[in-house]
Amino acid sequence: MALSRSDVPRELLTRATIRGLVRMTIEEWGMIVVLLALVAVCPWWTYPVLLVPLAGRFHALGVILHDLTHMPLRSKSLGARFVEVLCGYPIASTLNAMRYHHLRHHRDSGMETDPYYKDGRHNALWWTLNVARGLGLIPFWTVRAVVGACAYQVRGLRNAYARIFLQDRSGADPRDSREVIDCARAEFGQVAFQAVVVAAIVAWPAAMVWGYVVPVSVTGLLSAWRVLIEHNYERVSDRRVETIIAITNDHHLNLWGALALAPRNIGYHIVHHVHPHVSLTALPMLRDWYASRHPDTYPGARAPVARRARTGRPTVPACSACSPRHQISPICMFRQAHVHGQGNLLHAAGRGRSRRTSGGVLPLQRLQPVDGT
Repeated sequence: MALSRSDVPRELLTRATIRGLVRMTIEEWGMIVVLLALVAVCPWWTYPVLLVPLAGRFHALGVILHDLTHMPLRSKSLGARFVEVLCGYPIASTLNAMRYHHLRHHRDSGMETDPYYKDGRHNALWWTLNVARGLGLIPFWTVRAVVGACAYQVRGLRNAYARIFLQDRSGADPRDSREVIDCARAEFGQVAFQAVVVAAIVAWPAAMVWGYVVPVSVTGLLSAWRVLIEHNYERVSDRRVETIIAITNDHHLNLWGALALAPRNIGYHIVHHVHPHVSLTALPMLRDWYASRHPDTYPGARAPVARRARTGRPTVPACSACSPRHQISPICMFRQAHVHGQGNLLHAAGRGRSRRTSGGVLPLQRLQPVDGT
Protein backbone atom coordinates (compact mmCIF):
# COMPACT_ATOMS: atom_id res chain seq x y z
CA MET A 1 0.00 0.00 0.00
CA ALA A 2 1.49 3.34 -1.10
CA LEU A 3 2.07 5.97 1.55
CA SER A 4 0.04 9.14 1.20
CA ARG A 5 -0.61 11.88 3.73
CA SER A 6 -4.04 12.42 2.22
CA ASP A 7 -5.19 8.97 3.39
CA VAL A 8 -4.89 9.90 7.07
CA PRO A 9 -8.26 10.57 8.77
CA ARG A 10 -8.58 14.27 9.45
CA GLU A 11 -9.53 13.67 13.08
CA LEU A 12 -5.97 12.38 13.64
CA LEU A 13 -4.43 15.58 12.28
CA THR A 14 -5.19 17.78 15.28
CA ARG A 15 -3.17 20.97 15.20
CA ALA A 16 -1.54 22.71 18.13
CA THR A 17 -3.32 25.68 19.66
CA ILE A 18 -1.97 28.64 21.59
CA ARG A 19 -4.28 27.80 24.49
CA GLY A 20 -2.97 24.24 24.59
CA LEU A 21 0.66 25.39 24.56
CA VAL A 22 -0.02 27.93 27.30
CA ARG A 23 -1.53 25.15 29.41
CA MET A 24 1.51 22.92 28.82
CA THR A 25 3.81 25.81 29.75
CA ILE A 26 1.99 26.32 33.05
CA GLU A 27 2.11 22.59 33.75
CA GLU A 28 5.84 22.39 33.14
CA TRP A 29 6.60 25.44 35.27
CA GLY A 30 4.46 24.00 38.03
CA MET A 31 6.61 20.87 37.99
CA ILE A 32 9.80 22.96 37.88
CA VAL A 33 8.70 24.93 40.96
CA VAL A 34 7.93 21.70 42.83
CA LEU A 35 11.30 20.18 41.88
CA LEU A 36 13.18 23.33 42.88
CA ALA A 37 11.39 23.32 46.22
CA LEU A 38 12.49 19.72 46.74
CA VAL A 39 16.07 20.67 45.84
CA ALA A 40 15.92 23.40 48.48
CA VAL A 41 14.60 21.22 51.32
CA CYS A 42 16.01 17.76 50.61
CA PRO A 43 19.49 16.50 51.61
CA TRP A 44 22.34 17.29 49.23
CA TRP A 45 22.72 13.69 48.13
CA THR A 46 19.23 13.71 46.57
CA TYR A 47 20.28 16.38 44.07
CA PRO A 48 21.48 13.97 41.33
CA VAL A 49 18.13 12.17 41.55
CA LEU A 50 16.16 15.41 41.26
CA LEU A 51 18.45 16.81 38.57
CA VAL A 52 17.29 14.38 35.88
CA PRO A 53 13.57 15.29 35.98
CA LEU A 54 14.46 18.96 36.51
CA ALA A 55 16.61 19.02 33.37
CA GLY A 56 13.84 17.06 31.65
CA ARG A 57 11.34 19.81 32.45
CA PHE A 58 13.60 22.47 30.93
CA HIS A 59 13.93 20.11 27.96
CA ALA A 60 10.13 20.00 27.77
CA LEU A 61 10.03 23.80 27.61
CA GLY A 62 12.08 23.61 24.43
CA VAL A 63 9.73 20.99 22.99
CA ILE A 64 6.72 23.22 23.68
CA LEU A 65 8.43 26.18 21.99
CA HIS A 66 9.24 23.81 19.13
CA ASP A 67 5.53 23.03 18.69
CA LEU A 68 4.86 26.77 18.52
CA THR A 69 7.38 27.11 15.67
CA HIS A 70 5.19 24.86 13.51
CA MET A 71 2.10 27.03 13.92
CA PRO A 72 1.27 29.36 10.98
CA LEU A 73 1.74 32.61 12.92
CA ARG A 74 1.58 35.94 11.08
CA SER A 75 2.33 37.82 14.28
CA LYS A 76 2.96 37.01 17.93
CA SER A 77 -0.21 37.03 19.99
CA LEU A 78 -0.12 37.55 23.74
CA GLY A 79 -0.30 33.79 24.22
CA ALA A 80 2.54 33.17 21.78
CA ARG A 81 4.71 35.72 23.59
CA PHE A 82 3.84 34.05 26.90
CA VAL A 83 5.10 30.71 25.55
CA GLU A 84 8.19 32.31 23.99
CA VAL A 85 9.20 34.09 27.21
CA LEU A 86 8.54 31.21 29.61
CA CYS A 87 9.67 28.36 27.33
CA GLY A 88 12.24 29.95 25.03
CA TYR A 89 14.09 32.51 27.13
CA PRO A 90 15.10 30.10 29.94
CA ILE A 91 16.86 27.88 27.37
CA ALA A 92 18.35 30.91 25.55
CA SER A 93 16.12 30.71 22.49
CA THR A 94 13.57 32.94 20.82
CA LEU A 95 10.64 31.82 18.71
CA ASN A 96 12.16 33.52 15.66
CA ALA A 97 15.56 31.86 16.01
CA MET A 98 14.09 28.40 16.51
CA ARG A 99 11.72 28.83 13.59
CA TYR A 100 14.62 29.83 11.35
CA HIS A 101 16.74 26.73 11.81
CA HIS A 102 14.07 24.21 12.75
CA LEU A 103 11.69 24.77 9.84
CA ARG A 104 14.63 24.51 7.44
CA HIS A 105 15.58 21.24 9.08
CA HIS A 106 12.07 19.89 8.41
CA ARG A 107 11.99 21.18 4.85
CA ASP A 108 15.44 19.84 3.94
CA SER A 109 15.97 16.93 6.33
CA GLY A 110 18.99 14.93 5.20
CA MET A 111 19.82 17.33 2.39
CA GLU A 112 22.84 19.57 1.90
CA THR A 113 20.93 22.51 3.40
CA ASP A 114 19.75 20.64 6.50
CA PRO A 115 21.12 22.68 9.45
CA TYR A 116 21.00 19.67 11.80
CA TYR A 117 22.92 17.25 9.58
CA LYS A 118 26.01 15.77 11.26
CA ASP A 119 28.90 14.79 9.00
CA GLY A 120 31.67 12.39 9.94
CA ARG A 121 32.24 8.70 10.55
CA HIS A 122 29.40 7.44 12.70
CA ASN A 123 31.45 5.69 15.34
CA ALA A 124 31.59 5.88 19.13
CA LEU A 125 33.90 8.92 19.09
CA TRP A 126 31.56 10.79 16.72
CA TRP A 127 28.64 9.97 19.01
CA THR A 128 30.47 11.05 22.18
CA LEU A 129 31.69 14.35 20.74
CA ASN A 130 28.29 15.27 19.35
CA VAL A 131 26.59 14.59 22.68
CA ALA A 132 29.30 16.36 24.68
CA ARG A 133 28.96 19.53 22.68
CA GLY A 134 25.45 19.77 24.09
CA LEU A 135 27.13 21.22 27.20
CA GLY A 136 27.93 24.28 25.11
CA LEU A 137 24.45 24.62 23.62
CA ILE A 138 22.98 27.12 26.10
CA PRO A 139 26.19 29.24 26.26
CA PHE A 140 26.31 29.23 22.45
CA TRP A 141 22.71 30.39 22.21
CA THR A 142 23.44 33.00 24.88
CA VAL A 143 26.17 34.45 22.68
CA ARG A 144 23.75 34.24 19.73
CA ALA A 145 21.42 36.68 21.45
CA VAL A 146 24.14 39.28 21.93
CA VAL A 147 25.49 38.89 18.38
CA GLY A 148 21.95 39.05 16.99
CA ALA A 149 21.11 42.24 18.86
CA CYS A 150 24.29 43.80 17.48
CA ALA A 151 23.56 42.46 13.98
CA TYR A 152 20.22 44.24 14.00
CA GLN A 153 22.14 47.51 14.02
CA VAL A 154 25.31 46.44 12.18
CA ARG A 155 24.53 45.03 8.73
CA GLY A 156 27.97 43.48 8.37
CA LEU A 157 27.39 41.13 11.30
CA ARG A 158 24.33 39.51 9.75
CA ASN A 159 26.34 37.03 7.69
CA ALA A 160 27.98 35.58 10.79
CA TYR A 161 24.74 35.76 12.76
CA ALA A 162 22.74 33.87 10.13
CA ARG A 163 25.33 31.28 9.12
CA ILE A 164 26.85 30.51 12.52
CA PHE A 165 24.03 31.07 14.98
CA LEU A 166 20.90 30.53 12.85
CA GLN A 167 22.65 27.69 10.97
CA ASP A 168 21.77 29.00 7.52
CA ARG A 169 23.09 26.59 4.86
CA SER A 170 21.55 28.23 1.80
CA GLY A 171 24.69 30.05 0.64
CA ALA A 172 22.65 33.19 -0.04
CA ASP A 173 23.60 36.61 1.29
CA PRO A 174 21.39 37.07 4.39
CA ARG A 175 22.32 40.66 5.21
CA ASP A 176 19.07 42.15 3.87
CA SER A 177 16.85 39.17 4.60
CA ARG A 178 13.69 40.29 6.39
CA GLU A 179 13.59 36.98 8.28
CA VAL A 180 17.16 37.41 9.55
CA ILE A 181 16.46 41.00 10.57
CA ASP A 182 13.32 39.88 12.45
CA CYS A 183 15.35 37.21 14.23
CA ALA A 184 17.93 39.82 15.21
CA ARG A 185 15.27 42.18 16.51
CA ALA A 186 13.75 39.42 18.63
CA GLU A 187 17.09 38.91 20.40
CA PHE A 188 16.65 42.12 22.42
CA GLY A 189 14.11 40.38 24.65
CA GLN A 190 16.49 37.46 25.11
CA VAL A 191 19.33 39.81 26.03
CA ALA A 192 17.11 41.52 28.62
CA PHE A 193 16.24 38.14 30.13
CA GLN A 194 19.90 37.17 30.27
CA ALA A 195 20.70 40.41 32.09
CA VAL A 196 18.17 39.41 34.74
CA VAL A 197 19.75 35.94 34.96
CA VAL A 198 23.22 37.44 35.42
CA ALA A 199 21.92 39.75 38.15
CA ALA A 200 20.26 36.79 39.88
CA ILE A 201 23.50 34.78 39.72
CA VAL A 202 25.37 37.65 41.33
CA ALA A 203 22.73 37.99 44.05
CA TRP A 204 22.16 34.27 44.76
CA PRO A 205 25.08 32.37 43.22
CA ALA A 206 24.57 28.96 44.85
CA ALA A 207 20.80 28.87 44.28
CA MET A 208 21.13 29.92 40.63
CA VAL A 209 23.98 27.53 39.85
CA TRP A 210 22.28 24.45 41.32
CA GLY A 211 18.73 25.47 40.45
CA TYR A 212 19.27 26.83 36.93
CA VAL A 213 22.78 26.71 35.42
CA VAL A 214 23.43 23.02 36.07
CA PRO A 215 19.92 21.83 35.03
CA VAL A 216 19.93 23.77 31.73
CA SER A 217 23.45 22.51 31.00
CA VAL A 218 22.18 18.94 31.40
CA THR A 219 19.23 19.92 29.19
CA GLY A 220 21.77 20.77 26.48
CA LEU A 221 23.22 17.26 26.76
CA LEU A 222 19.75 15.70 26.60
CA SER A 223 18.87 17.77 23.55
CA ALA A 224 22.10 16.85 21.74
CA TRP A 225 21.58 13.17 22.58
CA ARG A 226 17.97 13.29 21.37
CA VAL A 227 18.83 14.91 18.03
CA LEU A 228 21.37 12.17 17.31
CA ILE A 229 18.86 9.43 18.07
CA GLU A 230 16.08 11.01 16.04
CA HIS A 231 17.84 10.89 12.69
CA ASN A 232 19.91 8.63 10.47
CA TYR A 233 22.56 10.86 8.96
CA GLU A 234 22.41 9.80 5.33
CA ARG A 235 22.21 12.27 2.46
CA VAL A 236 18.96 12.28 0.49
CA SER A 237 17.58 14.38 -2.33
CA ASP A 238 13.81 14.10 -2.09
CA ARG A 239 11.03 14.62 0.45
CA ARG A 240 8.88 11.54 -0.10
CA VAL A 241 7.16 10.06 2.94
CA GLU A 242 9.14 6.85 2.44
CA THR A 243 12.39 8.83 2.54
CA ILE A 244 11.36 10.67 5.68
CA ILE A 245 10.62 7.35 7.37
CA ALA A 246 13.95 5.93 6.20
CA ILE A 247 16.04 8.70 7.81
CA THR A 248 13.96 9.41 10.94
CA ASN A 249 13.59 7.41 14.15
CA ASP A 250 10.99 7.03 16.86
CA HIS A 251 12.61 6.58 20.26
CA HIS A 252 12.05 6.43 24.02
CA LEU A 253 8.27 6.07 23.93
CA ASN A 254 8.36 5.22 27.62
CA LEU A 255 8.72 6.70 31.10
CA TRP A 256 12.39 7.59 30.60
CA GLY A 257 11.43 9.49 27.49
CA ALA A 258 8.62 11.37 29.20
CA LEU A 259 10.86 12.10 32.18
CA ALA A 260 13.89 13.49 30.39
CA LEU A 261 14.98 12.40 26.92
CA ALA A 262 11.80 12.74 24.81
CA PRO A 263 9.27 14.82 26.76
CA ARG A 264 5.88 15.85 25.45
CA ASN A 265 5.77 13.06 22.82
CA ILE A 266 8.72 14.38 20.80
CA GLY A 267 9.95 10.76 20.60
CA TYR A 268 7.15 10.07 18.10
CA HIS A 269 9.48 11.65 15.65
CA ILE A 270 8.69 9.92 12.37
CA VAL A 271 5.06 11.03 12.27
CA HIS A 272 6.17 14.44 13.50
CA HIS A 273 8.33 14.81 10.40
CA VAL A 274 5.63 13.43 8.12
CA HIS A 275 3.03 15.80 9.63
CA PRO A 276 4.96 18.64 11.30
CA HIS A 277 1.87 20.77 11.92
CA VAL A 278 0.12 18.09 13.97
CA SER A 279 0.10 18.77 17.69
CA LEU A 280 2.49 16.78 19.87
CA THR A 281 -0.52 15.54 21.83
CA ALA A 282 -1.90 13.82 18.71
CA LEU A 283 1.28 12.02 17.65
CA PRO A 284 0.75 8.70 19.54
CA MET A 285 -2.58 7.99 17.80
CA LEU A 286 -1.16 9.13 14.47
CA ARG A 287 1.76 6.73 14.86
CA ASP A 288 -0.67 3.91 15.67
CA TRP A 289 -2.53 4.62 12.43
CA TYR A 290 0.63 4.49 10.31
CA ALA A 291 1.91 1.39 12.09
CA SER A 292 -1.38 -0.44 11.52
CA ARG A 293 -1.91 0.66 7.91
CA HIS A 294 1.73 0.44 6.76
CA PRO A 295 3.44 -2.21 8.90
CA ASP A 296 5.88 -3.08 6.09
CA THR A 297 7.21 0.48 6.03
CA TYR A 298 6.70 2.08 9.41
CA PRO A 299 9.29 0.82 11.93
CA GLY A 300 9.14 0.55 15.67
CA ALA A 301 11.48 2.52 17.92
CA ARG A 302 14.97 1.65 16.67
CA ALA A 303 18.15 1.01 18.59
CA PRO A 304 20.09 4.14 19.54
CA VAL A 305 22.61 5.49 17.04
CA ALA A 306 25.51 4.75 19.37
CA ARG A 307 24.64 1.07 19.45
CA ARG A 308 24.34 0.96 15.67
CA ALA A 309 27.67 2.76 15.36
CA ARG A 310 29.45 0.20 17.52
CA THR A 311 27.88 -2.96 16.10
CA GLY A 312 27.03 -1.90 12.56
CA ARG A 313 23.42 -3.03 12.97
CA PRO A 314 20.53 -2.44 15.37
CA THR A 315 20.27 -4.64 18.44
CA VAL A 316 16.66 -5.80 18.81
CA PRO A 317 14.98 -7.82 21.57
CA ALA A 318 13.13 -11.05 21.04
CA CYS A 319 9.46 -10.75 20.11
CA SER A 320 7.38 -11.91 23.07
CA ALA A 321 4.47 -12.75 20.81
CA CYS A 322 6.38 -15.04 18.46
CA SER A 323 9.02 -17.69 18.50
CA PRO A 324 11.96 -16.97 20.85
CA ARG A 325 14.20 -17.03 17.79
CA HIS A 326 12.09 -14.40 16.06
CA GLN A 327 13.42 -10.93 16.77
CA ILE A 328 11.41 -7.74 16.56
CA SER A 329 12.01 -6.22 13.17
CA PRO A 330 10.85 -2.83 11.91
CA ILE A 331 7.60 -4.50 10.84
CA CYS A 332 7.00 -6.73 13.84
CA MET A 333 4.84 -5.02 16.45
CA PHE A 334 2.71 -6.34 19.24
CA ARG A 335 1.11 -3.38 20.85
CA GLN A 336 -2.19 -1.79 21.73
CA ALA A 337 -3.20 0.63 19.00
CA HIS A 338 -5.94 3.20 19.45
CA VAL A 339 -7.34 4.16 16.10
CA HIS A 340 -10.46 6.34 16.14
CA GLY A 341 -10.50 5.95 19.92
CA GLN A 342 -10.99 2.17 19.80
CA GLY A 343 -8.43 -0.28 21.11
CA ASN A 344 -7.44 -2.79 18.46
CA LEU A 345 -4.75 -5.32 19.22
CA LEU A 346 -2.49 -5.43 16.24
CA HIS A 347 0.16 -7.93 15.39
CA ALA A 348 1.93 -7.46 12.10
CA ALA A 349 4.62 -10.11 12.17
CA GLY A 350 7.06 -11.09 9.48
CA ARG A 351 10.24 -9.94 7.89
CA GLY A 352 8.79 -8.07 4.92
CA ARG A 353 10.88 -6.19 2.45
CA SER A 354 13.94 -4.24 3.48
CA ARG A 355 13.72 -0.47 3.69
CA ARG A 356 17.32 -0.16 2.58
CA THR A 357 19.13 -0.72 -0.66
CA SER A 358 22.82 -1.21 -1.19
CA GLY A 359 23.08 2.47 -2.03
CA GLY A 360 21.48 3.81 1.16
CA VAL A 361 17.86 4.82 1.53
CA LEU A 362 15.05 3.89 -0.82
CA PRO A 363 15.55 4.88 -4.48
CA LEU A 364 15.08 8.62 -4.75
CA GLN A 365 12.57 10.30 -7.00
CA ARG A 366 12.19 13.88 -8.13
CA LEU A 367 11.96 16.63 -5.54
CA GLN A 368 8.45 17.10 -4.19
CA PRO A 369 7.07 19.89 -2.00
CA VAL A 370 6.44 19.27 1.66
CA ASP A 371 2.81 18.56 2.48
CA GLY A 372 1.23 21.30 4.53
CA THR A 373 -0.50 19.06 7.07
